[in-house]
Amino acid sequence: MRNKLYKLALLLVLLSFVPFLLFVSKRETPPEKIKVPQHKTQTVENFVLKSAGKNVWELESPSAVLVRKDLIKLTKPVLTVLSKERVVIKASEALFDREKQLVYLKQVSLKGKNFIAFSPEGIYDLKSQTFKTEAGCKAVYNSVNTLEGKKCVLNLKSRVTIISNRVKTVIREDSK
Repeated sequence: MRNKLYKLALLLVLLSFVPFLLFVSKRETPPEKIKVPQHKTQTVENFVLKSAGKNVWELESPSAVLVRKDLIKLTKPVLTVLSKERVVIKASEALFDREKQLVYLKQVSLKGKNFIAFSPEGIYDLKSQTFKTEAGCKAVYNSVNTLEGKKCVLNLKSRVTIISNRVKTVIREDSK
């Protein structure tokens, strides 16, 4: 009888190790891969970028989205150019190409000491300090003289304005 009890006890001990061995030997599978959407763009609030060197300018925007490494999309940007005189360029939206130093502007207005200019779109080159458009422009000088045309080039560095293709000019005397 004692021999049977030892065998029974040994059997119970072995049976109690079976669940433990199964638990230890069981390998857990890694969790399934979960696809998390990655944001490919980064948004910057109150974006400000200033130049260094001889061409002094400052680009500000309430919101900027970094589309690619050298391409920044701006909403309601204000570009202040300080060459011979201060010129403020405002637009509804813009793309800034840092590598080429170009600003592609939409619904743009340029305001200087003696002029105001408007265009539906245009490109401002930060290196040469020129604004070019083929979408049409209107410039008002000294609050009285008006120039309109299809193609416009405003060189802020040399203070030269070239308007071509369907030019319309109104020159008035300044009444004082």
